[in-house]
Amino acid sequence: MDVQQIISMLKPLVENLVEGEYQLIQLTGRSGPYTSEELKELVEEYGGKLTIPPDEDYKNINIIEVEEESEYFIEYELWVDGEKSDLTLSCTIRFTEDEVRIMIENIHVL
Repeated sequence: MDVQQIISMLKPLVENLVEGEYQLIQLTGRSGPYTSEELKELVEEYGGKLTIPPDEDYKNINIIEVEEESEYFIEYELWVDGEKSDLTLSCTIRFTEDEVRIMIENIHVL
């Protein structure tokens, strides 16, 4: 498992969420089972404003190997109003011979 590669997939997704680029997330196949409107609702229901976390916070990713180093389940606590929150981004990262894909599984309070 290459943690840096996982971070390189997670970081742009978090940045897109912070910028409210839900349609871009959906168009690039990273929204999982959600539409762009549903992603927006999940974030807005929590309240506050998503903010960019400091780079060193990406060391706090919860990474669970799903099967033989080809798939990982990731949980990352998003930052709201400049502070770490309990609003958690859950996603799956799949490594194949051709590509690496990240997809949102849920955005929820842990």
